[in-house]
Amino acid sequence: MMPPEVPTRRGMSCWTVGLLSCLGAIALVVAGLAILFIYTARRPEFKQAMSTMTQVAQCQQNMHEIHAAIERYRQRNKGEYPKSLNDLVPRYLPEAGKLKCPADVSGEPVSYRYFPLKKDSPETSPLLQCDHHKMMNQKMPVIMLKNGEVLSGSGVGGRSSSPGYD
Repeated sequence: MMPPEVPTRRGMSCWTVGLLSCLGAIALVVAGLAILFIYTARRPEFKQAMSTMTQVAQCQQNMHEIHAAIERYRQRNKGEYPKSLNDLVPRYLPEAGKLKCPADVSGEPVSYRYFPLKKDSPETSPLLQCDHHKMMNQKMPVIMLKNGEVLSGSGVGGRSSSPGYD
């Protein structure tokens, strides 16, 4: 007696059909996300938010440079803080333009509010503040503390710090 013939498969296996179905679904999701991104990127609200975030980042960079200039001033002046930010230019802060926030459209040469501190002020005392940023028609202040930490509405939980500038 001869053993029965083993039937051969014809067509695609279940695995192949499942794999192709998954790949098709992934392609549809990727295409949908690309369309959504393109649509969102063209909206004026998105462009304004991106512009605001770029300005906030530049403002924070300026504040870090001002903070470093204040620290250089203090090292040369027995720990005393300058009376105004203008005292930093040009010896401690070579570019006077760093005293102007990119979002400030006024003609004033200095954008930042400066709070001269005492030597023994707490590390969490505010040193600089910028009130020139708005997000969705709300003022979004950016504050730099004595210790160099930046607080703003753009960071997670309202805090954003850049430890590399201390």
